[in-house]
Amino acid sequence: MNIPLPAKCFISHSYADTTARERLLRILPASVEPLIFPPIQAKPDEFVSKPLIEAILACDGLIYLRGGASDRSFWVAFERDYALRSSKPVFCYDVGRSELSPDTDKPLDLAMFPSYHGRDRERVRQICQFLDKKRNFDVWLDVEDIRPGTLFAEEIQTGLADRLNRGGYVTVFWSDNARRSAEIEKQLAIAASGIEQINDRVLFALLEACPLPEFWLRFRGPSVQLYGDSERSATQRIDDLMVRLYWLIYRKTKFLH
Repeated sequence: MNIPLPAKCFISHSYADTTARERLLRILPASVEPLIFPPIQAKPDEFVSKPLIEAILACDGLIYLRGGASDRSFWVAFERDYALRSSKPVFCYDVGRSELSPDTDKPLDLAMFPSYHGRDRERVRQICQFLDKKRNFDVWLDVEDIRPGTLFAEEIQTGLADRLNRGGYVTVFWSDNARRSAEIEKQLAIAASGIEQINDRVLFALLEACPLPEFWLRFRGPSVQLYGDSERSATQRIDDLMVRLYWLIYRKTKFLH
């Protein structure tokens, strides 16, 4: 292997790809120290992604697995992109070919348009500010992005069209309030116009336990839970939303096309 690798490399992979990971480790030069990050145990009020980001930043580069379960891993998509965004050297290990190559791609364009009911605004605003300020998303939020003296409806449509044209996602923050919103139905109609699969543009994020729309269940569209339960806290569920969006945008704009 003639590719010069950094001294310490974060190994990004699905834990289901242990056999492929071991094949990678066997071909790494002795001068390269691999970091295999263990499953994260976080306190309920902590973001799971925080120690992961710290580990990536502490390494000189990152190697991610392409193929197998790693292609379907939300976290692999996030780790790869975060390393690129942090100007770390990134390499791809092709599981099928057992080949290692540089990844010189650019970071993802993390465009996102939140669709929500006005009564949920404060909670949605807090979530979106985390995604925007801490996790590199370009989030359009009406309370911040509508310019003075402009028409409210036109600005919303412009913001929605911009995020979709860039390969981003509409995130529908779903609640009992949202179920009765004509405006959300209108935004979904815009997102669905001219395409065959609306689930390539929309993600439902459940703010509370309430039924998803029947049409969305028929589409088998993606959804993520944002309310806490006995398994994970509401704080950690925001990480679930974050990595799901990373993976959906990566799959749509970089991997499948």
